[in-house]
Amino acid sequence: MNAVSTTSDQAAEPAMPDWEAQTPAAIIAFILQRFHDPLRRDLPVLVTTARAVEAAVKEGPLCPAGLANHLEKILVEVESHLDKEEKILFPLILAGRGGSAFMPIKVMMAEHDDHLANLARTRVLTHGFAVPADASQVWRTLYLDLQRFDADLNQHIQLENNVLFTRVMSGQGDR
Repeated sequence: MNAVSTTSDQAAEPAMPDWEAQTPAAIIAFILQRFHDPLRRDLPVLVTTARAVEAAVKEGPLCPAGLANHLEKILVEVESHLDKEEKILFPLILAGRGGSAFMPIKVMMAEHDDHLANLARTRVLTHGFAVPADASQVWRTLYLDLQRFDADLNQHIQLENNVLFTRVMSGQGDR
């Protein structure tokens, strides 16, 4: 992940497509490229960086004690989740069998709730992403990247739950 201000990230990102005009196949392709690939690339880096920050800080009121282990747990859960989507749910939808996807969708939505709870725990462990004035650049970058991860995962979950899954469960997933 790159440490770039949120404002420049938003300016650099293309506008989100009109989801109502997109096919389920197009939405899935977008999800894979925009969210799944970066998660697989960036989460291990977040874990490694959190371990380095915890080792360097060790004490103080804003020390993110336990953050690396928490991120490791998130990494394992997210990787499992992405695999289920890519190997079970998305192929069902892409094969025009969205009507068979009700139970896998319910499982994914329950896991999304778990991911949101994990994000909330990350905010607690990082004290709302607060760093002391004398924090290292590595620590500051970690928190910027964690904020971006939080925003991206929320956007990812919203797109799946409120667009793709809603469409599939309403019978529009086979088109």
